[in-house]
Amino acid sequence: MKDLSKYTYIELYDMLHHVNEFKYPEKIKALQAEIEHRKEIGEVPTELVPKPDWSAFRFRKKKETEINPTHPTL
Repeated sequence: MKDLSKYTYIELYDMLHHVNEFKYPEKIKALQAEIEHRKEIGEVPTELVPKPDWSAFRFRKKKETEINPTHPTL
């Protein structure tokens, strides 16, 4: 197997999703181990899709009449 340390983490993720896991389970394990190693040393973000920070947005709160109208409109 090639030296995985020479690949970028994006290339590693690409390989991880394109290698047949049933035919080459040892390659999958090696790829996962290399990705985990890079997460530990901080080269790869622990979350590929960061959670959004909604604190910068101001959402309009519904008025009490919009939530529980006293008289339904016809």
